[in-house]
Amino acid sequence: MTHESASSLDEDFIIHNRLEIVQVLKDLEKQKVMLNVSFNHGQDYFSTSVISVDADKNAVFLDIGRDQAFNSRLFASHKVTFSKDSGVRIRWTSSHLTEVVLDDEEKAIKIALPHDLIRIQRREFFRLATPTINPVPCRIPIPDETNPDQERYIELSLVDVSLGGIGAYAPDPLDPLLVEGASFDNCKISFPDVGVTSLTLLVRKISPVSMKDGSVRHRIGMEFINPSRGNQGLIQRYTFNLERNAMTAA
Repeated sequence: MTHESASSLDEDFIIHNRLEIVQVLKDLEKQKVMLNVSFNHGQDYFSTSVISVDADKNAVFLDIGRDQAFNSRLFASHKVTFSKDSGVRIRWTSSHLTEVVLDDEEKAIKIALPHDLIRIQRREFFRLATPTINPVPCRIPIPDETNPDQERYIELSLVDVSLGGIGAYAPDPLDPLLVEGASFDNCKISFPDVGVTSLTLLVRKISPVSMKDGSVRHRIGMEFINPSRGNQGLIQRYTFNLERNAMTAA
């Protein structure tokens, strides 16, 4: 169980699928993207790039620096963070880095293919906190298969919003239909002074959160799936209002 923090927002965009991870890394290789690397408890930094990805051998090869003392600290580190912070944000952590010699006799860093990584598109990264007093409601309809004319609802309260999705709280106990990977159609979000959306939402991440009063809630990270232009307009107007209100209050 975790306490909510700013970093918990990133968890909604963790990729676990191996094929997706390989594709992300190969894109970094193809585009010759420079990666920021930090280790030694954040005391050491350098830049590198992906040389090649060998999915069959579960290995990724990266450029290595020339400073042997620096490299020794790097290879002795148990936690090394690789990140791309411009445009689409990408980050993962590796351990047990080794030095290898490639076929062209050049030295390189070898890491195991990451088990997971974070990939956040720019439009999804800028999240805005929604009001805690009178929180924005999100209503998820659940059809009754035995009686199509009736349906029940899952009620959520928003905690943040972006152009790519929402973060919301669900009470404990969690509804059994709210699981990672589940999608729901015709979800209604009532944005104050803007309007009501009708969206398809995909559950990306669920995390239990301990509240200050000792109670437990579940933070649900949800992605908008192919929102219509009308819904996009509502979301954009609401996020604009939040930004304007924040600047006015500053």
